[in-house]
Amino acid sequence: MEEWNNPSYRFRDTTENDEFEIWLPTSAMIYDGRIFEQEIEGYQTLYVEGREMISLEFETEKKNIGVHISNQRLPERTLTVHYKLSEHNPTEFQRSFKKLMRLLYNESDVQICFNDELDTYYYGRYSAAETVAGNVHSVVSSFTITCADPRKYSKTFETDGQVFSNLPYDVAPISISFTATKDKNVKVTNGRQTISITNSALKKGDKVEMLIREGKILVNGENKTRILDLTSPFKNFAIKTGDVVKSDNGTPLLKYRAVWL
Repeated sequence: MEEWNNPSYRFRDTTENDEFEIWLPTSAMIYDGRIFEQEIEGYQTLYVEGREMISLEFETEKKNIGVHISNQRLPERTLTVHYKLSEHNPTEFQRSFKKLMRLLYNESDVQICFNDELDTYYYGRYSAAETVAGNVHSVVSSFTITCADPRKYSKTFETDGQVFSNLPYDVAPISISFTATKDKNVKVTNGRQTISITNSALKKGDKVEMLIREGKILVNGENKTRILDLTSPFKNFAIKTGDVVKSDNGTPLLKYRAVWL
């Protein structure tokens, strides 16, 4: 077996163990639930760029001294995965690239995390690859993943309305759901903002799901977004650490995730 010139690579003697134990690098990527080291025999992640801090983009107007910043935005995040791919001959080398492309290609964003940070999730899709020489069967190269949403997410938390988690930034809940306990309207509040339904009274036993991030309200599984009061800050509804989300018609089930930049 060839020893790779990588200080983090560790040789595993399989003489006394018929089952080969695959060693995963600390930065190994789990892409749409798949680990490439387990799918492609000669593949190894070397390191990943773009997981750390991201830069902001400003809209500015020149002034006599400096500039006036009129707006700022978070651009997309680009993850660059550097890897090594080695095979026994050029034929197997090309087959491995076919496997790699099949695993990477998606027409929508997928969930991504890394072996050294399994509780943090990115969402993106493969976008480009570095050119590889056609006369070799071992190469160090890279490919890029574009995350249209540059933010990093935690796992999903579910609570009865109390937000105990450490949220570094205010976030929109994934959903707020409850079963109506009365034939009446409803108000849901975080103490600063209130979502209300007054134009169409709910019935006792109705199951209501407010999909905050999607901008929808489901009643017994049907889209009833039109019943939302127009003055409700639905799309801007946000929670922070220490908040208690309350409803005057049923006990809310709150689903949310922490966000990092």
